Amino acid sequence: MNKKTDNPDNIKIQKRLLKGDSYDKLSSFYSIFADSTRLSIINLLLNNELCVNDIAEILDMSQSRISHQLAVLRKHDIVTFFRQGKRVLYTLTDNHIRDLFETGLEHISEKDSEVYIDKKNKSREF
Repeated sequence: MNKKTDNPDNIKIQKRLLKGDSYDKLSSFYSIFADSTRLSIINLLLNNELCVNDIAEILDMSQSRISHQLAVLRKHDIVTFFRQGKRVLYTLTDNHIRDLFETGLEHISEKDSEVYIDKKNKSREF
């Protein structure tokens, strides 16, 4: 049973909460990062502009699987694409996505030495 607060401090805090469906939208946005294939694609696109074929080859996955995940990422404005001749190259939409990925990686690597070592080694390769 929820009771409306009468505490003035809690009322002030309550007023600073997000309104409407902002939490649902934020939850939907963060759910994009809950798929390892999408995270792998984001990782590749941190420093590269790549076509579907290149992404599929690098990740050793089917082109259809990569295309499907890129469509999800495009729908949520995580990646964008541009044409270079006959090729369609994908890139991250902006640096916010890079920051989110790198912050998440930094956060988990603080408590997980395997992730820390993997992150450190991989950052030198790209």
